[in-house]
Amino acid sequence: MPFAGPYVYDLNGTIVFNGAGKLGSETIHDFQPCVYQKKTRFCLWKGTTALGYGSGQALVLDNQFKVIKALPASDYHEFKINQALDATGKYSDTALLSVYTPVRHDLSSFGVPNEDDQGWVVDCHFRAVDPVTDKVIFDWSSLDHVPLNESNIQPMGGINGYSQRSAWDYFHLNSVARLDGGDYLVSSRHTSTVYRISGKDGSITWRLGGKYSDFKFEGFSFDSQHDVRPVSGGGSILRLALFDNEYNTFVQPRGLSSGKIIELDVATKTARLVQKYDSPSTEIGNPSGDGGSIQLIKKGNAFIGWGSDAQVTEHTADGRLVYAARFGTSGSSANSYRAFKAHFTGISA
Repeated sequence: MPFAGPYVYDLNGTIVFNGAGKLGSETIHDFQPCVYQKKTRFCLWKGTTALGYGSGQALVLDNQFKVIKALPASDYHEFKINQALDATGKYSDTALLSVYTPVRHDLSSFGVPNEDDQGWVVDCHFRAVDPVTDKVIFDWSSLDHVPLNESNIQPMGGINGYSQRSAWDYFHLNSVARLDGGDYLVSSRHTSTVYRISGKDGSITWRLGGKYSDFKFEGFSFDSQHDVRPVSGGGSILRLALFDNEYNTFVQPRGLSSGKIIELDVATKTARLVQKYDSPSTEIGNPSGDGGSIQLIKKGNAFIGWGSDAQVTEHTADGRLVYAARFGTSGSSANSYRAFKAHFTGISA
């Protein structure tokens, strides 16, 4: 990968589309096919990044890579346009966006003096937005619902909480998914927790993982996870897919990164591991300290992007590796926050 930007590779590793520089020099994230106004388009986020979050815009592009829709300002960790059943039983299009906002906050109990304009924390929001009108349908704030002491990361270094530029990123929201019925799944890297959020009032229905998990784990765990997505189920049984980093760059790795399918029994509050997808890499890049994604595709296969370990893999439903490719050497600056497998047609060179 010679320059930063959105790329499409075929299965032989040949670049069939190089989008570097086509939208300027800003950072690109989450390049993927999406459905906008009933047509297949391309979605991505473009902006600037620093200290683990970004400031920019989510964009929808046509098959000539021309911008046809720019959504409200957002961070790069989440941008999805999807359909889901709302509380009235109707399907509706919703764009999910993440927003990181540094705010003043008393952090004296965490060793940050509450004086001289000190005491800053990042309030992580996600917003559900009408992708046509930009109307905000739902807005959720981490500070309104998750106390600071749930964090596994203390104020330190570039996130020491002493200024707006070094606000403490106590939560670090990194994915949002909408469930049928109108609730949401929110993943927090710095609490190592998946939260089910009520789509009615924003309250937390349950926590999976972290310091205050409502679920008992049966012989497995996850840490500093990314890309939590519902797979199937309703009622008392729910299956989730996630990328388990086991590492967050602030502390020593707990283990090797992997993709995981987890089944939750909401009635008994138990969580069991259905499938684990391991990396073929034994290089220093695994575990992946940043990013990572898991996408379930045809025949139950899993396509995994390994974040800061610059590779993608595909596995059968029972975990067997059937494809692996690298787009950068392990330990290099090459990385992809998420990666996707899809049929590709239409962007002109």
